Amino acid sequence: MPVSDGGQRKGAREPTFQERVDALCVSMGDGTQRVDLNSLWDLVESDPEQTAVTCRSCVRRAVERGRHWHGYAQVALTLAQLYESIFEDDTLTLWVTDEFERAGVTVQQPRTAVLDPETGSLSSPDDHPDDRPVLLDIERRLIDSADIYPLVAFFSHHPDGEDREQLRRLREHRCRVMFTFDIPTTDPREVWEVPEVRAYVALLAERMPYLPYYFLPREFGTLFTWLACLAPQEARSGGGVQLLHPDVLVHAALAYHYTWRFAQWLGDDPDAVVRDVFSPLPGEFMPYVREMHRRLEEQLGDAL
Repeated sequence: MPVSDGGQRKGAREPTFQERVDALCVSMGDGTQRVDLNSLWDLVESDPEQTAVTCRSCVRRAVERGRHWHGYAQVALTLAQLYESIFEDDTLTLWVTDEFERAGVTVQQPRTAVLDPETGSLSSPDDHPDDRPVLLDIERRLIDSADIYPLVAFFSHHPDGEDREQLRRLREHRCRVMFTFDIPTTDPREVWEVPEVRAYVALLAERMPYLPYYFLPREFGTLFTWLACLAPQEARSGGGVQLLHPDVLVHAALAYHYTWRFAQWLGDDPDAVVRDVFSPLPGEFMPYVREMHRRLEEQLGDAL
């Protein structure tokens, strides 16, 4: 879905309501959106008429099945639901639902979650677990303060020891989580080029090297961001990362090792886990990773 430039140049025109909505809905590249719900709530509340107009426009684009149609469908539903919550009027929600049913448009809304920095719990706990993706946005305040506690509290194997309920909850998030970082859409850098994000991922890799167990397998998804953030400067060039750089191979081999060990500790199938987690990476890359892992395995041992 297109994202408008949120920056304001001197003398530039004011963005339209649609452009302001677009700027708050960031495409994740897999048909899903990361939405700034707080800002979108304020926008809907400020102009209900334009909300309805924009919602209808998004529905039209979705029904026409053009480029990014699924993203527009998700945004239409989100706008309608916010409109209903704010103004206690379900007219727009019912209209959107009817239009999608009439056109045969099916929209699977991704599960979104926010970690509570105080409790380390998810704002949308899995009372009825399924296999839908969990999109987890790391807030800027956590990035700037290098605060990894919420992630450690929720995803670590340490908090409750080997409690069966804890193990079950951790296993339920296998290969389901896509981590995103709260970086302005106006920032021209790739997310893994932002020093604060790189430092944050480095801390996570030090504390929880098995975190890739949870990564949603997607091309250029969280696993790629993980490796790119850990890659040294000399492995980064032209907006990309040299996967066969020795240091990148080491980090990939470490992720492979600790993910396998973590899956084994959880009572999961470690071979199936690493196969799924690393499936987005080029096939020719994996023999190098396994060879590097073979060299490191003896000194790494069984510890998590």
